[in-house]
Amino acid sequence: MKSEEPHRIRDTVYVVGAGFSKGLGYPLTKSLLIEAWKKLPDDSRRQMTEIIKFHHPAFNADRLTTFPDIEKLLTEMAVNLQLFDASRPAEGHFTKKQLIDSREILLFTIASWFHELYKDAIKASWLSEIVKKLRREKAAIVSFNWDLILDQLLFNGHLDSESYGLTKELGQGPLLLKPHGSLNWYEGTQLQHVKDQKKIEIFHREEESKRVHAFLRPRGVKSEKRYTPLIIPPTYFKDFRRSIFKRLWQHCTDVLSTPKRLVFLGYSLPAADLHAQFIFRCGFHNQINGRIKDAQTRHPPTGPADVLIVDPDQEAARRIEAVAGQGIRCSWVPRIIQDWVEKDESYQP
Repeated sequence: MKSEEPHRIRDTVYVVGAGFSKGLGYPLTKSLLIEAWKKLPDDSRRQMTEIIKFHHPAFNADRLTTFPDIEKLLTEMAVNLQLFDASRPAEGHFTKKQLIDSREILLFTIASWFHELYKDAIKASWLSEIVKKLRREKAAIVSFNWDLILDQLLFNGHLDSESYGLTKELGQGPLLLKPHGSLNWYEGTQLQHVKDQKKIEIFHREEESKRVHAFLRPRGVKSEKRYTPLIIPPTYFKDFRRSIFKRLWQHCTDVLSTPKRLVFLGYSLPAADLHAQFIFRCGFHNQINGRIKDAQTRHPPTGPADVLIVDPDQEAARRIEAVAGQGIRCSWVPRIIQDWVEKDESYQP
């Protein structure tokens, strides 16, 4: 009986994080709340001040050092909502609805701001060079960013389910997997009144509320009603129960399990993101032991990938090395992405 040959889903896989987009003018997560603060409507800013002060009594909007990390704040707000009814006999100074609305307005404001940043970010010359390489390699890109920079340049507006790796079987061209969602993804029921030529269904389910549509061009929903795109907020308790995210994380595991080369571009593998750590650990484990085929067997392993970490932050490189474990060779390039693309002699666009 002929033995099964090792199969690589993609020879090259890139993992993209906030450090990639920072070079294009987008903020890092650690400064996200500070930079978004002045963009909030006045009423929302006053309400958010009360919420933050409850959790952080020393908060003063005039002192930047008192701003909490947005991931911590959104997690605290989630805990507040979970225990809202159990912790009080009646609603206090602010209501549950105000708490929910404040969170939604904050996320909506950030999403709208990111759409504005897109106009200048798309013009960066080094970005077009790296996109050429991604296309030529037919690479898989696992992006933890919400922005639409790679979406538009990689596929020239011709987005579909296959572009985002949302089909049951992965296609042959470049893939852009976005396990934290995207600024152009919306639940099907939200875009009922948007013209068909401006959107496309990228994830089909019988129930309309579980379908996902994407705008073909970067834009927010312009409506009297506020719509928040389908994104995973930066909290410690991330919710991936939706069918679309289950498929995305499965495909992320698959592509991370078989590459010849794995390149981290400005991705820090945050210590608090245990979901990402788990999925990377699965990928590294499978490189050496083979992907699970069924309850009894595994596919033949493709062997450990050559891992390249491009990031000026040494701690980020150390976190990735720790998750990779022994047997995986990691190389660290302490540069920002733009310098790596423009100056590194080993880079061949």
